[in-house]
Amino acid sequence: MKKQVSRSVFAFSATLLAASQLGTFAYADNPPKSYIDAVEAPSVTTKRQLRPSEAVERYRQMVEEVEAVEGAYGNGLDEHLIGLGSALQEMGAHEEAIDHFKRAMLVNRVNEGLYSLNQAPIIERMIESNIAMGNWEGATDTYSYLFWLNKKNFGENDPRMLPVINKLSAWHLQSYMEEKGGTMFEHLVNATNLYKLAVDIITNNFGEDDLRLVEALRGLKASNYYLATYRGEPAQTVTVNSNFGPGGDVPTAEQARFDHYKLNSFRNGRNAITRIVDVYQRNPDAPPAASARAQVELADWYMMFNKWSTARRTYEHAYQALWDNGATNDEMTEIFGQPTALPDLPMIDPDEETGAEQYVLVSFDVTEFGKARNVQILDSGPADSVSTRSKVRKLLRNAKFRPRFAGGEPVLTRGVVQRFVFDD
Repeated sequence: MKKQVSRSVFAFSATLLAASQLGTFAYADNPPKSYIDAVEAPSVTTKRQLRPSEAVERYRQMVEEVEAVEGAYGNGLDEHLIGLGSALQEMGAHEEAIDHFKRAMLVNRVNEGLYSLNQAPIIERMIESNIAMGNWEGATDTYSYLFWLNKKNFGENDPRMLPVINKLSAWHLQSYMEEKGGTMFEHLVNATNLYKLAVDIITNNFGEDDLRLVEALRGLKASNYYLATYRGEPAQTVTVNSNFGPGGDVPTAEQARFDHYKLNSFRNGRNAITRIVDVYQRNPDAPPAASARAQVELADWYMMFNKWSTARRTYEHAYQALWDNGATNDEMTEIFGQPTALPDLPMIDPDEETGAEQYVLVSFDVTEFGKARNVQILDSGPADSVSTRSKVRKLLRNAKFRPRFAGGEPVLTRGVVQRFVFDD
């Protein structure tokens, strides 16, 4: 079953910045060979797809007019090719659109140079079409080329690298969560390294207490959580293939790299959250009580890794810090007024009116130690789906919760009702 991206109580940021040691990436110094070969290949007449729109025909005519006067690399031809590709993209002819985008890049490079940043919008259009076609490897290669192009223009440690690092790290994490293309562990390694790079860039250029660090650090926390809970590839043995090509057995060096990332994931995630706490404490522009909320994140981290005593002390400290920083009753209720799944439960559907065909409505208690007990199935669809009910029972048996707090102490909560939905 595919991992679903749910509404994360763990606060995995929707804006994912990124991280370090790009020397480990195949695309740090060179773009993917398959991609650069495709871009540099001589342009060919593309087989037309679907019935052309008026916009498509208009752009085809403009392309032909420029070619007739100025040749195959005429000035302004790339703009018309981009327009043609975009019009084809709008009507769903993504394969043909990509061919025209590639030709636009070739024309741009002939006229403006190999490293022209005017290629970037074209590359992003190609990414969109690759995703629309379900070509995850193509999208990854194209993102890699975009990173390489920016690095050639700005250098690895320039703040202007942050937007592309943001996009690429988000892509790798999304690809892991949705099991799209490549080796899943490789996506996590690349995302982690990109988050580290973002932290280094922001620290070196803006200071150790800059608030922009928070999003990068939260991304680092997210990738380390997934590293810690990684259980192998969906349908094959683990392969770590830094060249984005066909994989084989895991070499000894790659297995050691695999072990290093996984074994250090708890500590690295904890350190990322601790630094968030420090940034909020030291920066005078931090939102009120932000540091105390980050301490709750730290306690959640300990809870997820079964360090109950440390988690409880950290929760109690955060609880008091929230009051001391002027948190309202509503804010305290939001954080501590009900059990909270950690980091979040996949398949949970907050909309009880959804028409999902496979669902389970369940009631359970959450103990003061964050464990689900007294699980009772209230309803399910299909009604005779034993396997679906079993999945929910197993999920809750292994689940972690931030317990409800009352008077600064964790307490038992009875009768939590939740609806779970499943992909077909």
